[in-house]
Amino acid sequence: MVIPTFDTAALLERCVLALHESLGDRDDVEVVVSDDGSADATPGVVAALRNALPGRRLVSVRSEENRGFAHACNAGARAASGRHLVFYNTDLVPSPGWLDALLAYADGDPGRSIVGTRLLFPDGRLQHCGVVICSDGYPRHVYAGLPGDHELAMRSGRAGIVTAACMLVRASVFTELGGFDTCYRNGYEDVDLCLRAEARGRAVHYCHTSVLTHLVSATRERRIEEFTATEETFLRRWGRLPATDVDRYLRDGVLSLRYGRTFPLRLEVSPELAFVDAGQGPGSAAEANQRVEELRDLVHRLRREVVELRMQALGGRPDSGGPLGDL
Repeated sequence: MVIPTFDTAALLERCVLALHESLGDRDDVEVVVSDDGSADATPGVVAALRNALPGRRLVSVRSEENRGFAHACNAGARAASGRHLVFYNTDLVPSPGWLDALLAYADGDPGRSIVGTRLLFPDGRLQHCGVVICSDGYPRHVYAGLPGDHELAMRSGRAGIVTAACMLVRASVFTELGGFDTCYRNGYEDVDLCLRAEARGRAVHYCHTSVLTHLVSATRERRIEEFTATEETFLRRWGRLPATDVDRYLRDGVLSLRYGRTFPLRLEVSPELAFVDAGQGPGSAAEANQRVEELRDLVHRLRREVVELRMQALGGRPDSGGPLGDL
């Protein structure tokens, strides 16, 4: 278990204690805290945790300067000794049995090289059940915002891309891939790793029975410039990738195309998936869609404010989430 951290001492303490509790009687789990050059009380917290949890193998590594998520994860992976690496953000709250479910799924087929988990927003709605390349060329979390137990999220299987906020990678595969690419800084490291894995025939999967809540999933504003730079790095490397979103929607049955002898065809879209722009003016579908979008944005802002208040109460920083964790 590799936990990258930077200047979130209070959150790290809460994270490790909750993680320890969720592991129960398992004595085969090694926890590696990778401190990415923290200037706060993180070293002292790690020492205190080691004393408080004598029965838990707790390893720590530290960088003298802050070098980013990829570097911290790679450093933690080098210190780990297990056959599986589970990268784990400090802003996660685990559900009972989450690790047992994740390991059982990964071990169910040796071809499952990378496995992601089901992540929920603090209000219980879905944050992550896999990532798709959208038709505009950018990766996004598919179905984010739907109910956390929506049937579309309750289907384990091949995903192509998953977030590293909580991600299992076979240690041998991680070594083969050379770890996360450190040219990225706090964004797109996970997408890049998954794309490279798939290119080598190493399948990326999603496990719906492994469930965690992601506390800081609604915030990214504090590192916009940094994220923009790493996004440009991603685009230079991969260019405009073929879209996978529509294929996913068709496969999941939320989008269907009905063909006749001539065009136009009939397009059927689930209202949970998309707004349909069908005209302008008072009372039109477009007006209704705009109102729904405004309400959705309001909910997003309120969710972000709740998370930030919770983070302030914990004494942590709300910008410590991992790649793609806040889409």
